[in-house]
Amino acid sequence: MPRRPRRPPLHALMPWISPYVRQCGDERRPAWHLGMRSLLDYLLVYIAEGTGRFTVGGVAYDASPGSLFWIPPRTPHEMEGYPPSMVCPYVHFDLAYRPGASDWNFSIPAGMLDLRSYARLAHPPVKHPVLRRLCGELVAHNNRRVGEIIREICAEAARAQPHADLRMSGLMTEIIAEVLRGQEGLRGDYGKHATALEESADYIRDHCETELSVPEVAKIAGLSPSHFRKVFALHFGASPREFQRRSRITKAKQLMLGSTLNVSEIASMVGFASVHSFSRAFKEVEGLPPSAYRLRAGPNAWSGRRQPWARD
Repeated sequence: MPRRPRRPPLHALMPWISPYVRQCGDERRPAWHLGMRSLLDYLLVYIAEGTGRFTVGGVAYDASPGSLFWIPPRTPHEMEGYPPSMVCPYVHFDLAYRPGASDWNFSIPAGMLDLRSYARLAHPPVKHPVLRRLCGELVAHNNRRVGEIIREICAEAARAQPHADLRMSGLMTEIIAEVLRGQEGLRGDYGKHATALEESADYIRDHCETELSVPEVAKIAGLSPSHFRKVFALHFGASPREFQRRSRITKAKQLMLGSTLNVSEIASMVGFASVHSFSRAFKEVEGLPPSAYRLRAGPNAWSGRRQPWARD
């Protein structure tokens, strides 16, 4: 039997991966369509709500909640969101920051396929075989986690705190690790229980405002409560209750930046007994109180740096 070719170790990526986030957004979009175009950088899109149709590199995909699309530079693609609306957090990025070449920020409109005039700005081809194969819809157990990190990048861009670029680069590195992990698969207890753990995490996220019963969630995963706690913590780096708290804060941030609800209303909606306990937990996670977070984000929080899909 012939031997499988050896893959380069993933740590071989470390010397040259230093992601640069150029544009991002997380707004609700009414029915929309962007005709065929190509890009100079990478685009990653997560479908949080709604349905549509994405065509990437000549392959058409149905887009639905949980879909994740990786669009490399110079790859023709067309995107459409069906009525009534779609929520599709996205991020434009370079895998490696290049001084003098990465520092551009303009939108490429539909119909623009010939990018030869901008060749100097285009992201160079990648050498790692796994990254080179990524194109179109990514099917993996951890797509939702990638989507959450994209939304965190959008929130970071909206807050515009000191050193936001550095933190967004770190979050983008985390995304790349999750994407590669999803493509490579998981081993041992990680791989054996990955799907069940992701389903249980989805349940916690979707019901984060309710009282958490670890035995009930463990039953969803088909595990005993003690084993569930152990493998959940290994898989997510947090206990189920800490994961729930983080999910509540994430949902609260989305409500603060995407609604006019006051802090007390948001605290109640995400499951905190009082606005004081919510503010304390929020500050522990984010480093500033909810009111300051919302104030610094401003009125157009979810637009990110720019909106590359905005119609002219």
